[in-house]
Amino acid sequence: MVKTAASILLTFALIFGLSWIETRYVENVFSQFHMRLTAVQEKAEDGTVTQEDGVGIRDYWNEKRRYLHSWLPHTALQEIDYRVDEMVGFIYVADYKNAVTGLEVLIGLTENIPHSYSLRFENVF
Repeated sequence: MVKTAASILLTFALIFGLSWIETRYVENVFSQFHMRLTAVQEKAEDGTVTQEDGVGIRDYWNEKRRYLHSWLPHTALQEIDYRVDEMVGFIYVADYKNAVTGLEVLIGLTENIPHSYSLRFENVF
C-alpha cells in the first residue's frame, strides 16, 4: 500500500515537473520569436525592412521548430511555417503592407499557440 501510494505520488510529480518544463520552454521560444517579429514589423511599417530581416526570422524559426516538434502538434508548427514563408516573400517583393499584415498574424500566433497547449484548467476541461 505504501509503495503504491509512493509510486503514484512520484509519477504525479514527474508528470507535473515535465509539464512545467515543457510549458516554460515553449513560452520562452515563442516570447523570443514574438520580440523578433515585433522588431521586423516596426521596420516593415517604416519601409526599412530588408530581405536579411525576413531570412533571419525564417532561420530562427527553422532552428527552434526542430525542438518544438517534441512538444507541439505538427499542424500548429505548419501554420507558422506557411506564414513565415509568406512574410519573407512579401518582403522580397517589397510589398510592405502585406508583410505587416503577415507579421500581425504571426505575432497573434506567438501569443495564442503557447496558451493553447499549456497546462491550464480551461485547456484540460
